[in-house]
Amino acid sequence: MSGGEAVATEADFSCLSMPQAQGLGAVQARLVDRIKRAALRRLHRSPRGERLLLRMYLAGEDATERTLLEDLLPQSPPWLERQVQQHLADERRHVTLFADALRGLGDDGSVRLEPDWLSRRKIRRWQRLAHRYAAHFEHGLLVPAYATGLCAEQMAQRVLSRHCAVIGTGHELYPLLSRVLADEKAHVRLCENTLRRIVAPHESVHLDLLLKDIRAVDASFGVTGALAMYIAGWVLGGVGSAAR
Repeated sequence: MSGGEAVATEADFSCLSMPQAQGLGAVQARLVDRIKRAALRRLHRSPRGERLLLRMYLAGEDATERTLLEDLLPQSPPWLERQVQQHLADERRHVTLFADALRGLGDDGSVRLEPDWLSRRKIRRWQRLAHRYAAHFEHGLLVPAYATGLCAEQMAQRVLSRHCAVIGTGHELYPLLSRVLADEKAHVRLCENTLRRIVAPHESVHLDLLLKDIRAVDASFGVTGALAMYIAGWVLGGVGSAAR
């Protein structure tokens, strides 16, 4: 075995997996989950609430599509372009699916939500982290872009898994959400594999620190975002049964 091969085997990419929350972090995670589950049940009590949920998903897919077009595609090496194009095609399909679902609920989908104030603040903080860490990687900003993408896809997987569990397989929106969830799981694997390929073994320590900072930003908005969603549930949820 050569020296280079020996070093490569020592690269630790365990940081790519979502860490298990501990202590106060675990308490906060359980609190956020309970609040969001209650908010989802409330929002599903009215067409207005369900339309809001679909608009939120549509806004997220729109933002992801712009990120792929503006941030990842221009700086991707040739071997990554096909992968980014496939990811982009998935996100565009999601946009179409959510827009069609909105029309099915009586919304023409012409009014698109921009990312909310909390999301915009989170994105700005992630962008500052990207520029701070870029110099530590041979591939520069491409690594923070994929690291942020990984965390965003893991968050989407968590959000959609919760939503599917709350509404159950019998709900009319379950096929849509479960289909998008399957794509998000594939996107998580895609980001993990890409980071393993573009991050050199000696850079894995900086990747670990970067991911911790990205996830810390996400967690810092957890309770506030959950409470905002819960309030929206009470405003739009109306009365009646959450079951369909």
